[in-house]
Amino acid sequence: MASTRKTKRRLRTARRAFICLAVLALAVSAYVVAFRGGQGGVPTWTQLYAAFGVPLDAPDAELLAASPTTVTVLDVGQGDAVLIGQDGEYCLIDTGTADTADALARSLQLAGVERLRYLVLTHPHADHTGGAAAVLEALPVETLLVPVWDPPAGESSAWSRAVLEQAAAAGVPLAETSPGDCFALGSGTLQVLQGGSALTVDEDDANNGSLCLLFTAGGFRYLATGDAEEEAEQALVDEYGRGLHAVLYKVGHHGSSTSSSEALLSVVQPQAAVISCGRDNDYGHPHAEVLRRLAACGVDVYRTDEQGTLTFTYQNGTLQATLPDEEAQDAAA
Repeated sequence: MASTRKTKRRLRTARRAFICLAVLALAVSAYVVAFRGGQGGVPTWTQLYAAFGVPLDAPDAELLAASPTTVTVLDVGQGDAVLIGQDGEYCLIDTGTADTADALARSLQLAGVERLRYLVLTHPHADHTGGAAAVLEALPVETLLVPVWDPPAGESSAWSRAVLEQAAAAGVPLAETSPGDCFALGSGTLQVLQGGSALTVDEDDANNGSLCLLFTAGGFRYLATGDAEEEAEQALVDEYGRGLHAVLYKVGHHGSSTSSSEALLSVVQPQAAVISCGRDNDYGHPHAEVLRRLAACGVDVYRTDEQGTLTFTYQNGTLQATLPDEEAQDAAA
């Protein structure tokens, strides 16, 4: 009997030792891949995922590192998450839903993003803020930018308590923006055009209070209007007119017919437009009416529901789109 107990103890000890060694080996391997990947024959995370058949829908780290100006529209289903890169600095605008939070954090890490200069939340809807706490936990963030927003009656803030608590725990300052505010990102500038609850008719009209943002770097111009609808779009047109012209336009409100009005498109006149929406979503986004408007303007249209995560690079006056299938093929080569 005593011999049996000793044998069991030895087995438990051996099992614990094996688990500890396995965990240590994994930690060392992860460290080596993270800091030496792509050097001296050490594979990158992207190459490892491709080799083991793990679906790759993350931005290509090498592409982002090699390109001075990038805009990546991440596939977060029926939501928004856009990563702007300029000269090695990054800004993430919106964070998708809670369901895609872990995948978003993983995609950013696979993309080689080590820190965010800014995390921007355009308005307090769950399909734009659901992954914010996970991003704040996964990556160092210098500043959390939000529009001025009056909280609903009986609440201290319009923003998710989990997001505010995670930001406070990480020591990330919260900055409320106003129209005209400009934020440096590398050699580029992120400008706040409008946004905030002062623009809404009531507290249920959060879409029209979306932050509308213009990112410029040299000749590149990227316009994003969150979920702003026709009323807010008209306010933009009245205020800025042809100053809204953009090379790349993220289609408002996931391609809803209530956004991307003819009035807005007539002044934006983008070369390309990208729609962030979920495959077979319940809203029917993008609406056929919006696709017709874009086609009438001769715009190249890209969609995350059909093509997954999309990275746009801009260099020497040329805009180029890279699809995840192309990235996966390059990684496996």
